[in-house]
Amino acid sequence: MRITRALFLLGPVLWVAGANLAPLFEMARISLLDTYPAAPDHVARHSLDNYVAFLTSPIYRAAFLRSISFAGLATLLALLLAYPLAYAIAIATPARRRLRRLLLLIAPFWTGEIVRIFAIMLLLSNRGAVNGILRWAGVVGDPLPLLYNPFSLAFGMVYVVLLAMLLPVYAALEKLPRELLDAAAGLGAGAWTRFHRVTLPLTREGIAAGSALVFLISLGTFAVPSILGGADTTLFSMTIGSMFASSAGRWPLGAAFGLVLLASGLGIAAAIASAGRQAAPSP
Repeated sequence: MRITRALFLLGPVLWVAGANLAPLFEMARISLLDTYPAAPDHVARHSLDNYVAFLTSPIYRAAFLRSISFAGLATLLALLLAYPLAYAIAIATPARRRLRRLLLLIAPFWTGEIVRIFAIMLLLSNRGAVNGILRWAGVVGDPLPLLYNPFSLAFGMVYVVLLAMLLPVYAALEKLPRELLDAAAGLGAGAWTRFHRVTLPLTREGIAAGSALVFLISLGTFAVPSILGGADTTLFSMTIGSMFASSAGRWPLGAAFGLVLLASGLGIAAAIASAGRQAAPSP
């Protein structure tokens, strides 16, 4: 029995070790080198200089803090959009129609991320639908600059990560005991009281799970800022990408910055998830 269980777990364990842990260990090793790949006659030197560069450079720190800020903003906006949608499907929709409406919301996300980002680009362009409607309605004369700025970056980031918030919140709302809501209504609690005294506390774990997932995705996204961002919205992921794309001599610096971003994101996401677990009451 133990041998069967060990063989059953062998595949997943090898996958986690080979596909997840091995690249991280390799990045950690490269981040300590002075250059990579090294020339045949070069003796590799190990140091923490690449990590020191992050701490001492205002440019790198500014991009890092900007990434944290945009990830936090995207998480908040995604929650404000996803919670009402999830509530409308899980609570206000009859059971026989929930799956159909949920699939309608999920369907656009079956398209590739790059395609959806370019769709947003067309939507917000000078001749796009948004400016076209505003000009047709007489609200503006000249098209609004909606692209390559913080607005387009935040809009695209929220659109890309919205599903990661919607599904955990929907799952928490869908398993919410309806008897508690009926009991609260029977005791005279109004709609708002039932929401903030019953519904919201019992769905905090779903909120925390969705927030942690959205924050991690937003922090590491590369395509959204590369396509929709501008010169003043450079995120840390773009800084890391440029180091790997420019020359081999900067790969150790990119590896070190990648680990800094990963560790920071995991730490903040773990704090969000922990806060949700501690705040969630037992039904």
